Amino acid sequence: MANEGGRYTGRYDNILKIDFPIFKNQFKDNDRAPVKSGKIEFTKEFLKEMVSHAKQGEMPTVKVAIWNRTSKKGIDYENARLEILPLQEVAVASEEEDDGLPF
Repeated sequence: MANEGGRYTGRYDNILKIDFPIFKNQFKDNDRAPVKSGKIEFTKEFLKEMVSHAKQGEMPTVKVAIWNRTSKKGIDYENARLEILPLQEVAVASEEEDDGLPF
């Protein structure tokens, strides 16, 4: 488990993960501007895993989870996590999907 700049990056349960914060957009000046924003710093390990999936002929599948948090300064934000699903889980999930087609 690694903590880079206050963000969790690493593996557990054989799933590569990256955490990142999403804050209210303090610069929102019109209705078309995003409500929230954040920055994701992809690690080399995360990118290598995505490339590995692609080289094996599979589209990398990334799961997203979000939690509400409050910073030490009392600022509300959301903590998001990206997880690259292992190839075998992606294959099983694809086989289990029922799209209603007869084939």
